Amino acid sequence: MKAPNKQEWIKEEHQKAVQVHWDNIDRIKKLKDEQSTKIYRIHSYQRTINTLQDEFQPDYDHGKHELSEELIREEQLKHCIEVVDLQKQIDKHPFEASLKIMNRDGDEDMLADKYDELYVKEVNQ
Repeated sequence: MKAPNKQEWIKEEHQKAVQVHWDNIDRIKKLKDEQSTKIYRIHSYQRTINTLQDEFQPDYDHGKHELSEELIREEQLKHCIEVVDLQKQIDKHPFEASLKIMNRDGDEDMLADKYDELYVKEVNQ
């Protein structure tokens, strides 16, 4: 097998490392957007509860909206748990770790050494 051009191979491997990082940034952005949506919903639900309590106080005092509030709080809790789960997904491979890996795997000096190990040994055998 003929060895590829060293500079082209290094450039290609570097670009692969950069692309993995960019893909991870996109993944994190989507997860954070989803978190923001859920946090906004939690807030909206709270505003609904506040409205029930403020505007319908006489009915509220007699327990007429208790079930409504309980259902809304269950939805809030569900979204809270989902926000935490999304954060766990982000924390599995955060931006800082991704950047560190990209810098390590895309380092041109390291890639030059790796090229020499892979292809120079092959040529000498």
